[in-house]
Amino acid sequence: MGFKSRARKRRKEAGDSRGTSEDGEPDEYEGQIRCDITGCDNWADKKIGGRKMAYDRAVEVWGSSGVSRKVRRVSLCKPCYRAWKKEKKDEPKEWS
Repeated sequence: MGFKSRARKRRKEAGDSRGTSEDGEPDEYEGQIRCDITGCDNWADKKIGGRKMAYDRAVEVWGSSGVSRKVRRVSLCKPCYRAWKKEKKDEPKEWS
C-alpha cells in the first residue's frame, strides 16, 4: 500500500468533510482581498483565481488613475487579469 492509498483510507475513516456544510453542499468562499482596479468590486484572493502583479504592468493597461492604490504589487481579480492578459497578448515578451 503506497502513500496516497493510505492517505485516502485514513481520510475516509476520519470522515473528513473539509469545505462542506452540514447538508453536504460546499461552503461559499468569502473573499478577503479586494481587486485594486478602480471600478472593480470583485475579490482578488488566490483561492478564487486572483493574481498579483507589478504596479508598472497594471499602469500600462489601465493607467495610473485606473489603479486604486499605489503599491509595489497590485492585486487583480480573475476577470481583470484576463483583461490584462488579452491586452498584452500581441506585445513581445519583456525578457526576449
